[in-house]
Amino acid sequence: MNKIMMLKGGSPAIHKLGNIGREEDDLIRIDDETDTHYIGNFEEGYGFVDVKFRKEDCRPLTEDEIKELNGSWYSINGNPLYRIYVDKEGNLIKGKCIMKHGAIKKVTDIDGFSKHPDFIGLNIEFPEDIQMGRSLVMFTNKGNITTSKVIQLDIQDNIYIIHTKNSIYFIEVVS
Repeated sequence: MNKIMMLKGGSPAIHKLGNIGREEDDLIRIDDETDTHYIGNFEEGYGFVDVKFRKEDCRPLTEDEIKELNGSWYSINGNPLYRIYVDKEGNLIKGKCIMKHGAIKKVTDIDGFSKHPDFIGLNIEFPEDIQMGRSLVMFTNKGNITTSKVIQLDIQDNIYIIHTKNSIYFIEVVS
């Protein structure tokens, strides 16, 4: 079992250290179950494992929650590891993430003035399926760059022009 559900706010989450429940609804990942409890961990937090959640305190994800979750990055300490995709029941499924390779040619602010000169010339990888309304994660050999939310994408020849809330990235794609 590898499923994401929602723990209702104010519900207990029992760990060997005690109740680590949260006041607000929160995503949990389930990897086992008993007759009365799901067993797993919070999607975000301190990494407590084998937490018990009463089944009646958990609910399936809504369509909007699934839409928001699908394609998001799972990361540890700010380092993106993989993208999350779930089916309509919340079961994790393998998503397709094709990476593009390129180099940053220019970055401007939204008024067209030069920005982030240290990014110029960086070789990067980024997912082909750039999603509007979400941050874009670009991988370099020195770490990663996470943009503000993407609001527009233009492709001219082999140049991706990615408009975000704060910047415009010009990336020459090489493959």
